[in-house]
Amino acid sequence: MKSFFLQPRRRKRAFSLVEAALSVGILSFGFLSVVPLVGLGVNSARQARTNRVAAQIAETLIQQAQQGTLAAGTVYFDSAENSLPTAVGACFQAQSSLVTGVAAPGGGTLTRLTVQVTPLGAPARSQFYAVVLPPQ
Repeated sequence: MKSFFLQPRRRKRAFSLVEAALSVGILSFGFLSVVPLVGLGVNSARQARTNRVAAQIAETLIQQAQQGTLAAGTVYFDSAENSLPTAVGACFQAQSSLVTGVAAPGGGTLTRLTVQVTPLGAPARSQFYAVVLPPQ
C-alpha cells in the first residue's frame, strides 16, 4: 500500500474584489479632485503667454522710439508679434503717445513714451508701459 503525505494547503495571496473596488474608488476621488487644477493651469499659461507677447510688443515700440522711427498712434500685431497694417487678423492693438518737453532735473528736455497694449480678445486685460527717453 502506498502512503500519501498530505501537505497543508497553501493559501494564495491576492486582493479581494472588495479591496480592488475600494482602491479604484479612492484613486478616482483623487483624480477628480485634481481636474479643476488642470483648468487653472491652462488659464494661467494663456495669460502668461498674452503678457509675454504684450511685453515684447511694448519693447519693440520702445526700441523704435529710441531709434526715432516710431510713429505715434495705433498699431496692430498678430500673435507672432508681426506688425499689421489693419485690424484684420490682429490679436493685439498697441497705442503709443510721445510727449516731448518734459523738463529734466539737470536741464534739457526729455521725451515720455506711453504704450498701451490691448489683447483684442480680452480688452479688459490692457497693459500700460511708460518710459522716459533721454534727449537725443
